[in-house]
Amino acid sequence: MNMKIIKGRLVRDPEYTQNPEENKSFAKWTVATDRRFGDETDYHDCIIFGKRAGVVDKWLAKGSEILCWGEEHHEPYTGKDGVKRKSITLFVDGFDFCGSRKDNGQAAAEIAKDAAALLMPDTMQAQEEDIPF
Repeated sequence: MNMKIIKGRLVRDPEYTQNPEENKSFAKWTVATDRRFGDETDYHDCIIFGKRAGVVDKWLAKGSEILCWGEEHHEPYTGKDGVKRKSITLFVDGFDFCGSRKDNGQAAAEIAKDAAALLMPDTMQAQEEDIPF
C-alpha cells in the first residue's frame, strides 16, 4: 500500500487548470512541512483532479494550512546537468482544511457547505419540492 499523509502550509497559491470541453480540471500546489527534529523543511508537490480541484482553488491560498493524503509517485528524469533525478508528487485522494478561520478566510461551516455542494453529484442534489415530507 502506498499512502502518505502530510500537514503543512502552502508555499504559493494553487495553480488551477480547467478544460470545460473535456469536463476535466486539476489543481497543483506545494506544501512545506517542518521536520520533527531540527530546523529543516521538506517541500511536497501535490496534485488533485476533478471537482475537488475547484475547492482547492477557491478556498486555499499561500500560507493556508492543509492536511493531505494520497499516493506518492516517483518519476525519473534527467536534469539539465545530465544527472538522473526523481520527481516526487503526491496524488491527493483527500484533504482537510486546518488552521483558524482567519487563515482560511471564511468560516469552516461555509467552506464545508460549499465543498459539499461542489462534490455532490448533480443527480443527488434534491430540490425542496422533491423531498417527500
